[in-house]
Amino acid sequence: MEILRHTFLVFHLFGFAAIMGGLFYQLRGKDLVTSGYMATSTVVQLVTGAGLIWTRLSLDLPVDHAKMGVKLGLDVLIAVAALLGMRNKQAWPFFTVGTLTAAAVVVAVAWT
Repeated sequence: MEILRHTFLVFHLFGFAAIMGGLFYQLRGKDLVTSGYMATSTVVQLVTGAGLIWTRLSLDLPVDHAKMGVKLGLDVLIAVAALLGMRNKQAWPFFTVGTLTAAAVVVAVAWT
């Protein structure tokens, strides 16, 4: 089970890297819109985050439910903003995805 937890953690970090990598890549161009790989990465974040919580609960490790609720809310908002950005092709969802992703990282690291 510990191997599964670490696998979820690695893919969770891959999802974060793909969102931020897509954000920085798009900043180089003229069209600031969310792309398909950014939206896919948000789904990866949601699934692997739920998997991390499940494995921690299965191993009887401590889980801060308030923190996980805030992170789940942020991840859902990120996914909605990414999907809206793909559909509307406007700049505001692009910046929303970046801001909320940075906020999710701050919550993950700073909330102890």
